[in-house]
Amino acid sequence: MHRRTFLHSAVSAPFAAAALSRQTPPAPSGTAESCRADVAVCPGDLDAYFTEEKLRAAIAPVDVSGVTFEVVAYNFPSWHPSPFMEERFGKGWTEYETLKASRPLFAGHLFPRHPLWGYFNEADPHWAEREIDAAHRHGIDGWLIDWYWHDGTMFYHEQLENGFLKAANRSQLKFALMWANHHWKNVYPATSPDAAATMLPQRHSEVDCLRVIDYCIAHYFREPNYWRIGNALVFGLFDLSLIIEQLGADGWKRASDAMRARVRAAGLGELHFQANHVYGGHEPRLKELGIDSATQYHTFGFTYSRPPGRSPWGEGALMTIEGWKAAAVKVTVPFFPDCPVGWDDSPRFGTGAHVAVDRSPDQFERLLRAAQYFAAPRVSPSHPAIVMLSAWNEWTEDHVLLPDTIWGYSYLEAVNRVFGRQR
Repeated sequence: MHRRTFLHSAVSAPFAAAALSRQTPPAPSGTAESCRADVAVCPGDLDAYFTEEKLRAAIAPVDVSGVTFEVVAYNFPSWHPSPFMEERFGKGWTEYETLKASRPLFAGHLFPRHPLWGYFNEADPHWAEREIDAAHRHGIDGWLIDWYWHDGTMFYHEQLENGFLKAANRSQLKFALMWANHHWKNVYPATSPDAAATMLPQRHSEVDCLRVIDYCIAHYFREPNYWRIGNALVFGLFDLSLIIEQLGADGWKRASDAMRARVRAAGLGELHFQANHVYGGHEPRLKELGIDSATQYHTFGFTYSRPPGRSPWGEGALMTIEGWKAAAVKVTVPFFPDCPVGWDDSPRFGTGAHVAVDRSPDQFERLLRAAQYFAAPRVSPSHPAIVMLSAWNEWTEDHVLLPDTIWGYSYLEAVNRVFGRQR
């Protein structure tokens, strides 16, 4: 997705991948010819590898044997034809086309990574059933689905409404919405995030906030598997700062209070607002602004925070853990850690991308354990130990848990080793 203003200075990750089953650091593959001085790192930077020793130095291990974790993966639903996008790019277009057109940028760049299942239509309930089954069997409890509403214009909702909600096995997963309330840009491709043209601006109003919540009450909130925290319906906000900028703090408070009242009047209980990524400096005021919890959507994002180049995934893992700690101190509400799989948006930005290299399932598994150590001591009567994963299917940014043509099911198996035991 192109919704990027990061909570803290983001970090990048590298991986020139090893063989599918390898669990040891990949051999160096960069050469003087293939790695120029102006890039951050060559593939094979073993000093940056996220080892067990680095994990223990970054966060103190705690006993998690008696803790039940709730594991929720972000889901970016752009992998099906959607009329809004078809009007602009042609009948049948999906963002798969951007992935298919991408090419490796340097020696050892194992990208693009294609879906192991082929280019399937996620809005088909039969494919949705296969995705739900894979998530459930590997220790994932739910999806937080990116939801696009721009002053009444919707797109990408077909995955949820035609696929997930019509799947025979949908009860195996919880789901909730993250309102991806950012300006929508044309990155299919673009030379850089700043150069991407705006296709659909986001304009908030108090009236529109009520239209949003009315639609959700009518279409989603009554579903028995809608995700709740402390018995309250979770509704995520990607960019809280944009709402505050356009409505003002008082306007947002009026809108959010009215949204809560609509949910109560519908007999659905309470609404839980979650700040998911862009806080805009409002971290110390989240509780005052009516926010109930906070997390992040991907703690890497080098293209948006660094010049074009490469950085090690291991560096990103350490910066992620430090980011959790810093955010938990700043925010005035419960904070839930997020574990990113990778980062590579070169399908969208080509040589303008900043790529995380040298990622591997064993390093990701250590980051999952770090999230356990972080979340377990923060359990309270109002919320369980929640761990977020980014993401289920961000193919054109290379954070994907779904099986791909390089790693197969290895990342899902890592999730299952850490969290599947509680099933």
